[in-house]
Amino acid sequence: MRRIVQSFAVIGLLALGACGGGGSVLSFDTNTNPDRVIVTTVGPSNIARVLPGASIALSATAVRGSQNGLVNVNRYTWSAAVTVGGTYIANTDGQTKPCATLVFTPTGGTPVAFAPDYSIYIAIDPTNEANILFIPPTAVALPAGAPAGSTVTVANPAFPPVVGSTNPYCVVVTATPRGGSAANAGSITVAVVNPNNPLN
Repeated sequence: MRRIVQSFAVIGLLALGACGGGGSVLSFDTNTNPDRVIVTTVGPSNIARVLPGASIALSATAVRGSQNGLVNVNRYTWSAAVTVGGTYIANTDGQTKPCATLVFTPTGGTPVAFAPDYSIYIAIDPTNEANILFIPPTAVALPAGAPAGSTVTVANPAFPPVVGSTNPYCVVVTATPRGGSAANAGSITVAVVNPNNPLN
């Protein structure tokens, strides 16, 4: 009887060791280099939608293999950039809608699509870099050196723009494992919604 109990104890320890090494529970693979990263919102719907000035919690998960075996990685480099065009997920059925475009109009000049870097609007959890808050600004800043009287507006998805779109503009937020590259990075498109039509 004592041998049987000892055998179960050894099997239990081996199973725990597999869990700690990354990958699936049945894997003894100790490779901690992820194939890719999955970025999700915190919550059941995974609809990435946020009001200007509010925050949305995002989380990165490193995975390997066709079964998305978890890899124990919690050190990431995060970045964010406004998109020109593209689509966002609008509801739990997975329906997509077109993103609006930010348009910069210099004083007396021609409107141009504007895609600023939004990495400064990321707050990284200091205890676990896999978790962040993305906090888009309440108003989009003008490009550096823009002449007085210039504007940035949200336009309809088509270009040339029709100002006054209620479509959200979109920001792609990307997580790259420290020491990794774009090949194993992951991203999510966050819709920065119009406060007058937040469910669009």
